[in-house]
Amino acid sequence: MSERSPTARPALALCASLLLVAAGQSSPALAENTLSGSALALHMGCYNCHGKHPRHGAPTMVQLADKAAKHRGRSGAAAKEAEELRRGEPFRRIVAHEQLSPATAESLMQWIIDGARPTGNP
Repeated sequence: MSERSPTARPALALCASLLLVAAGQSSPALAENTLSGSALALHMGCYNCHGKHPRHGAPTMVQLADKAAKHRGRSGAAAKEAEELRRGEPFRRIVAHEQLSPATAESLMQWIIDGARPTGNP
């Protein structure tokens, strides 16, 4: 039988720890890719300002959906609206919107255009 060196066990423990840390750091991105609808909006913090009790004068999700209803059925509308969401307005920057990935912003905009119906209890 071969003997392990005295440093083998700590090295294995370190490798296992690093793998766990790496997996934990990638989980938010994984969540963005697997969540949709209100679950994605909840995960991204959208309800912090656009929930039942909006903050900073933000519209509720219902108000956003009502305004976006005109885009239903339009090809490419979600992508265009997502780009505008991320770009913002010249004198009213919303950093949280700017930090959304293009794919996440488009997914959220499509959900809003489709009526922003809750899929759980956000």
